[in-house]
Amino acid sequence: MLRTTTTTALLAVAGLTVAANAGIFSFASDYSDQSWTFTLATHGGHFAIEDQTQFTDPTILLIDDANGILEPLQYEVDFNLHADIDYLSSTPIGGGKFIHSYSVEEAYAGWYTSNGPILEMTFDDSIITIVGDEFGWDTAGSMFGSDAWASVQYTSYINEPDYGMYLGDAIGPQDFGFSLTTINTSGSIPYDYSSPGATLDPQTMFPTEEVFAEGSFSGSAQFIPAPSTAALLLGAGLFGTRRRR
Repeated sequence: MLRTTTTTALLAVAGLTVAANAGIFSFASDYSDQSWTFTLATHGGHFAIEDQTQFTDPTILLIDDANGILEPLQYEVDFNLHADIDYLSSTPIGGGKFIHSYSVEEAYAGWYTSNGPILEMTFDDSIITIVGDEFGWDTAGSMFGSDAWASVQYTSYINEPDYGMYLGDAIGPQDFGFSLTTINTSGSIPYDYSSPGATLDPQTMFPTEEVFAEGSFSGSAQFIPAPSTAALLLGAGLFGTRRRR
């Protein structure tokens, strides 16, 4: 019969093959310090938010081991993003201020080195909120989503098991959040703090001019080993068993 200790070890290995591992991703806008992170404007007849960063002014993507003891992985990347935006509502919060809410549709984001992608994300039915006057934005807001209530899907192109990263699509929970700060219609670099915020068209509730904004990011997702990796782990457990008389 199989020894109890061997059986226990085999079950532990089998458990590892299906265990999920989490990665936490982030970047700070100041790493790309000569570019606006985002622009918001009409594109092809639809209002959208897009990145403004380039390979020549890279963003530093950090991947952490779920707040573990390891130092984060760092990648110099070109950050890409495009998301269509639809108006949802404006809710008064007192003092003449409103929370303007928008839905984010058919969106994608990606972080790319010169050798190819590190991480990509698609998201749908997510939210942008910005506080302002009845027909205006102030200088800060956020864009966020979670697969608990929206469609969020990460894909990893790196295999870093110590950081919970495996090749392929993540499983839930998956989430993300982008800050929107220094919202303005000037777009000057260096920024001279002119034209803060944005004026909204009362009919569409979208800005009447192109908008620029800084933005930092954080997000997380769980990944599982690829089937071939899981099979190898399980195979190692099987070969490690011995029969005992």
